[in-house]
This record gives sequence, C-alpha cells and structure tokens, in this order.
Amino acid sequence: MAQPLKIVRVTRRASIVAVLTAVTLMSAAVASSAPAPGAPDSLVDNETVYVVADASGTPQTTVVVDWLQVEGHGTFEIADPAPGAGAIESLTDGFDPVKSGDTVAATVDVDGYGDFFYRAETDAPLPIDISVTYVLDGEEMAPDEIAGKSGRLRIEFEVVNRLERTEVVEYLDAEGAPASSEVTYTVPLLCIPQLELDGTRMTGVVPPEGSQLAIAGQTMTYAIPMMPMPEASVAIEMDARDIELAPTIVSVFPTLSASPDFSMVDELVQLRDSLSLLEELSSGHRTVAQRISGELAAYDLSSMTGAADGLSALRTGLDELTVGAEGLARLSAGQYAYLDGVIGSIDTSQFDQLGQLGVAISDMRAAASQLETGTAGLVTLLDGQIALAESVKASNAALLAEASGYAAEYGAYSTDATALAASGDFASLASGLGAQDHLLGVLLDGGDPDGPGPQPAMPGLRDTRDSLAQIRDGLTGLRQGLEALEAQAGSLSAVPGAFERMKGALIVLRDGGDPDGAGPAPVMPGLEATRDGLAGLADGIGQAAAGFVGSSDQFEMLDEVPAMMAELQSVLSALADGGTVEGSELPGIDTTVGALDEMGTGLGDGIAEAREGEALTNAMKRAADGYTSFLGSPDGAVGRLSFLFKIDGVSVP
Repeated sequence: MAQPLKIVRVTRRASIVAVLTAVTLMSAAVASSAPAPGAPDSLVDNETVYVVADASGTPQTTVVVDWLQVEGHGTFEIADPAPGAGAIESLTDGFDPVKSGDTVAATVDVDGYGDFFYRAETDAPLPIDISVTYVLDGEEMAPDEIAGKSGRLRIEFEVVNRLERTEVVEYLDAEGAPASSEVTYTVPLLCIPQLELDGTRMTGVVPPEGSQLAIAGQTMTYAIPMMPMPEASVAIEMDARDIELAPTIVSVFPTLSASPDFSMVDELVQLRDSLSLLEELSSGHRTVAQRISGELAAYDLSSMTGAADGLSALRTGLDELTVGAEGLARLSAGQYAYLDGVIGSIDTSQFDQLGQLGVAISDMRAAASQLETGTAGLVTLLDGQIALAESVKASNAALLAEASGYAAEYGAYSTDATALAASGDFASLASGLGAQDHLLGVLLDGGDPDGPGPQPAMPGLRDTRDSLAQIRDGLTGLRQGLEALEAQAGSLSAVPGAFERMKGALIVLRDGGDPDGAGPAPVMPGLEATRDGLAGLADGIGQAAAGFVGSSDQFEMLDEVPAMMAELQSVLSALADGGTVEGSELPGIDTTVGALDEMGTGLGDGIAEAREGEALTNAMKRAADGYTSFLGSPDGAVGRLSFLFKIDGVSVP
C-alpha cells in the first residue's frame, strides 16, 4: 500500500508579517474601503510535482507543491491558476490561500521578500509515463514475487514522453532563401532515475552507459540520465542476494541538455560556393573539347585512304595519358600534355598532294559512266530478245495445242486407216512442237537442252539480263559515288585552313583565351589553370606530360589521315565526356563536372537539413523553456517546473 506523501511545513524566519489581516474575502465593506492591492515587484512561481508510484511505476498519488517567491513592499493579492486541483493546504505559517473554482487566491504582506508554500493534490494527466520491469534469472516477475529471492536480477526502466508538439519552423535554405517545414517533436524532458543498491547484497552490477555512480558507505547510488523523445529505456543488471530494494527517485526537468553545433554551416556554404566556381571552370573546358570534337566529325575525309606511321606515336601518347588519368589532378595534367602533343604534330604542309586526288577521281567517274552506258544497252537488247522468244514460245504453244487436239480427234476413228494415219502425223507434229517448246523455255529461263543428264545446265536469257542489270546498277552506284567524291574534292583545299583553326582552338583549350575570337567576351581559362590549381599532384602531372611530349613525331604520309582524324575525334570526345581509348576507360572532364555537381548538391542538401535541424532544435529549446507550469502560473510570474517521482522499493513482508 503506497504511503501518502508527507510535506513538512516551512516557516520563514525572515521579516514576514507574523499575522495576516483577519479580513475574509467576503468582507465587502472593508474591501471597498481599502485601496486595491498592487502588483509585486517580481513574482516567481516554482511548481514541484511529487508523484508517488508503486514498484512498477504506476502513479498512486500526485501532489503539486507551489512555492511563490514574492518581492516588493506592501500587500499583494495573488491569483494562481490551479485547474483540476483538489483541496489545498498551506505549508507556510500565516499564509492562507483559498481555492475558488480553478484559482488559488491569497493576500500576502511582504516587506522586501517573502516565500509562500502550499500543496494541492491533483489527478491531472502527467506528461511522463514510467514503467519498471523486474526480470529474475530470465523470467519477468511482479515486484512482490522477487522480494527475498536471489539470482541474476535485471531492472528495466521505460519512460514515455507525452508532450508532443507540431509546428511550422522557418529557416534559410542552402541558397539563403526563406523556407519552412512542419515538424513534430516532443518537449525535451530530462529524466534522471536514482537507484540505490545495497553493496553487500548486490554485486556484479552492469549499469547502463552514461550512468553516474555515487558511493556512501555500503550504499551505491546510480544516477541514469534519460531523454525520452518520445520513448527511452535503460536496464541495469546485477547478482542479487535476499532481494530488497530502496525506493527509486526519478527527477524530471524540462530542458534540452545537449544539442548539435551548427556553427560550421556558414563554412559549408563557402565550401559549396567554391565547388560551384570550380564546376563552372571544368564545364567551360568540356564545352571547348566538345566543340573541337564536333568540328572534326563534320569533315568527310573518307576519300583519303592511305597510311601514316605517325599514328603509333599518338597511340603511345594516349596510352601514357590513360595511365596518367587516375585521379582528378592527374587527369587534368594528362589532358594538357595530350593537347600540347597534338598541337605540335599538326603540319599543314603534308596536304600538297590533295589536288591530284581530284583528277584521279574525275577519270574514274568518266570510265564508270561509259561502262554504265554500255551495260544498260546490253540490258535493253536482252529485253528485246526475251520479248521475241516469249512471243515465239506463245505461238508454238498454240500450235502444240491444236496438233494435240487433232491427233486425239483422228485417233478416235480406230477403224479408218486414213484417220489413223492423220492421227499419227499430228502426234509427230505435236512431239516436235513440244521439243521446240522445251528449248524455248531453256532459252528463256535456262536449263539442260538435252534433258536431265551429265551436261551442266545453261543460263537463260532472263538470268543473263538480270545479271547485266545488277552490273548496270552497281556501275550506276559507283558513278554516283565518284560524282559525289568529285564534287567534294574541291573542298579538300580547305583542309589546311581547317587544321589551322583546329590548332588555334586546341591552343585556347590548353592555354586559355577567346574561343570565338569575336571580341569583348571574357576569355576562357585553359586546362593549364586547372592543372596549376591542383598543385598537390604536380609531380605526377609532370611525369605524364613529359612522357607524352617526347613521343610526338612528324607524319610521313597522309593516306591514314581519316583514321587519324577519327581517332583524334574519339579521344577528344573521351576527353570531354569519357570513353574507351586503346581498350582502357578514360574518365572525361564530365567526370570532374559531375563529381563537383554531386558534391555541391550534397553539400546544399546537408546545409538545408542542418538549418532545418537548427530551427527544430531552437523550437525544442523554446518548448522546454516555455514548459514552466503544470497547473498554471499567476499573470506576470516567472514560472519554474520540475517533477519528482518516488517509485516504491521492494521489501520482504
């Protein structure tokens, strides 16, 4: 049976009026003649909520002790809200509060400073639920069942915070723009159970992490901080003998004991801005590389077939560039070294023989045109022969039909010798016409003139005509292709100038400058700027560049220019967007752009979340600071609130 909470009366020995004026609240005449009480200089309302609970944590009695600290000089009327409170009891001599409805009213005389206490029982719902579970040797038991027993004891405390709040918090996002979000949280309540253990009976104690131990003689007191948001649980284990447990005191305070440090957010903003600038620089480099690659792809050099051994030097350079492309800094150095080698290898004097190529193409086109005309005439001739043969074959088929008819008709007169002779003549004629029809079919569609046998079948006029038509069509395509090459041959003279423009663009990509050369537009930083900005990897960059520069040679021939240009375009494309070079994956400038963008986005999200978290933390702090009263505080008073739970212990009857 829970014992009623006992509160000792407090008597202040300072200068407090010993006897209050014996005027009741119903003395209207006196009240009307006396001046209205004024407000004190300051008023502090300290509420301590005492909760007596059984050994499992179930509340039995709740008592609020209200401590009013009044400063001022004179007589003051105090109206303290107390909804849901039962009967009240003064704990200070000469202090006679009266409960009227949901308010506790009192008149006090103060000369400087006065302390006034009263208590009130209440059944108002508590913001905290505490439950205690006892497990002995792995079996959960009621508190009275473990009294006097021995074994491995586990005591579990579970605390639930019922003070849930939902509000809209405002903050600045990663870009510094106002933002808001709806958050739900619990008002921070710091709970500290203080468990006393008899050191002569309880050994092998395993306390929860973060607990504090105080030892007085043979008594061990464990203070276990808990912050339920909205729930928290801890457990303590021990080897127990003749189990008896002293009452556990749980102190509860509205406070946010610790919060994250948000002072680094501004530095993260500066870092995000720096990453954004570096991303813009890399994006510019990628744009220049893509533009050069697109210009190379626009040139049709398929007619230039030949060989050049200088490509091996380029491939060697690409291999070294690929090896040196590991990591962001080494990638930039390899790109710079590669461009430097390409610029040095471009020599427009190697294009002097391009004019002869156009003359050769014109001669080939004229020959192909003549062959096409002759073949077309043969096809026309065969078309006429096929038509003639088909006409003869049709006429022969009609004669064959008539001869066969007459042979059958005269053969019906078996007793007439003349009819039988005529029937034989027509039969012979039909046989000859049938053989002639077979030969005409072989002439048109091919076959064996003598019938099945060892001789190979001969092709027909139609097969010959179709073969010649295919040859004619092929010659037509060859002529058209040569005409297209002949039309394009004139543009080959522009190749040296195009190479010069390409070389200038490559120099802009390498060293920086104006990509368009059009005037006042800001110059584009080169790859050299990126390389120099990564000074920490300068040694590796220098080795990659030196290995590539020493490998560039003069081209000996131009017959492999198309392959070289295609390879160069592929490498520049890989330089911009990544790709495969010599069987190895080469990360491109887009890798840098993507990585920097991802880092900037991640930092931006983190900054926004951090600022939202700071706003949530501030809201929780305000909620904790604003939770200053359980029943209510007088107008103008400074409120202070704490809870004190006394959980019954376990004793042997």
